[in-house]
Amino acid sequence: MALRRPVPHGQCRQRWHHAYDPSIHRKLKPREDCGPCVDHMRNGHPPDQIQN
Repeated sequence: MALRRPVPHGQCRQRWHHAYDPSIHRKLKPREDCGPCVDHMRNGHPPDQIQN
């Protein structure tokens, strides 16, 4: 699914996509964590994911 909103300058593409595309988390069970989201919370944003 295409992004519903464009990624603003300086924002992480993955995090923005996961925040605004509900289909990403639809497959998760109740109270199940999303692996990529947890990784971002623990390790921060990889430099290659920041929108220029």
